[in-house]
Formats: sequence, C-alpha cells, structure tokens
Amino acid sequence: MFEGVEKISVTNDWITLIFLGVLILIAIIQFNFSERFSKLFSLVYSEKYYTDYIKTRPLIFNWFHVIFFFIIIFNISLYIYFALNAFSTPEVQGQFYFYFPILIMTLGYFILRYFIGFILGNIFELEEGQNYFTFLKMSNLALVSILIFPLLILTNYSVGFFHKFLITFGIVVSLAIALFRYFVLIKNEKLSFNNLFYLFLYLCALELAPFIVLYKLFVE
Repeated sequence: MFEGVEKISVTNDWITLIFLGVLILIAIIQFNFSERFSKLFSLVYSEKYYTDYIKTRPLIFNWFHVIFFFIIIFNISLYIYFALNAFSTPEVQGQFYFYFPILIMTLGYFILRYFIGFILGNIFELEEGQNYFTFLKMSNLALVSILIFPLLILTNYSVGFFHKFLITFGIVVSLAIALFRYFVLIKNEKLSFNNLFYLFLYLCALELAPFIVLYKLFVE
C-alpha cells in the first residue's frame, strides 16, 4: 500500500562551521593585532602598510601571518569550491568530500610556493627580494581574504543567476588585485633582473610550478 520514497538531503552545516572558525580567527587577529589589522585596509588606496611593517622581524613567520594563513586557506578553498560546485553534478553539490581535496590542494599550493620561492631566491641570490615578495603577496591575500569573506557568506546562501554573478565578481576582483600586486613589485624593483623577460620567467616559475606539481600528484 505504501511505497518508499527516496529522500535526498544535502546539508551545508560543515560550511557554517568553517565560517564560524574563520570568524573566530578574525576575532583573534582583531584582539591581538588591532592596529596592524586596521592598517591592512589602507592597502586599498596606498602602500603605507608595506613601509610600516617591512622591517618587522620575523617578516614572514610571525603570529599575524600564521593566523591569517589559515584564514586565507579556508576562504580561497571555499571560493574555489563554490566556483566548481556551481558547474558540478547535483550528486556532489554540497558534499564535504568534494571540498576536502580542494582544501588540501590549496594548502599544498601555498606550501610548495614558499619552498620553490626559497629555492629560487637562493639560486638567483635574491633572498631579500623573495622575502619581500612573499610579504607582499601575504599582505594582499590577507586583505582579499577579509574583503571576500562577506561575499563568501552571500554566495553560500544565494541561488541561480545571483550565485554565479557573485562567483564571477569575486574572480575578477581577485585577478585585478593579483595584477596590481605584480605592478607594485616591478615598480619597487624588489626583484632585480637585467630585463623584464627574466623577471617574467622567474614569476612564472614561482607561481606555475606549484600548480604543475599538484596536478601531477592529484590528477595524474
């Protein structure tokens, strides 16, 4: 008399937990580094943040960057997840097992990127310039991670055309900031090469090599 009806339920509770974790990390940053956190937003219109903290020691491995590193990893991996999820099959949408490899690959990219930069910096005798470049990238990614966090929350609860619009908007803004970062780097001549061609090769090796390694490990 009664026929069983298959019920498929998808929960995004794990995304809410990640949002909560990011909020806690932001609160820790705000409480312990309130002045530096406030000055970070000045990167939108000036380079004063760089000059104020370029002499910080340690420049890269300090608690401000360590905490922000996890905020960056969670936010970027979530954004990639939302972008891929928008074009994936319904069977994997909203599933943690679809997000977890993205999280691992994002973490792996930044770890590989640092070690490749460290090796290249020693080969080309550009240790100081490489440290500044890493500081520059870390600072900009920290700013972007804070700015896109509200966008991530909106994206998670949006649907249809607005959902894809938010994803596209975030990608465009992120690419614009990335291009601006390289412009500042070249303008300040922190990586000194004889010509722009070698600088271009250096940056390509620095940014693309981690992608190639991860592709070999996870895809092939």
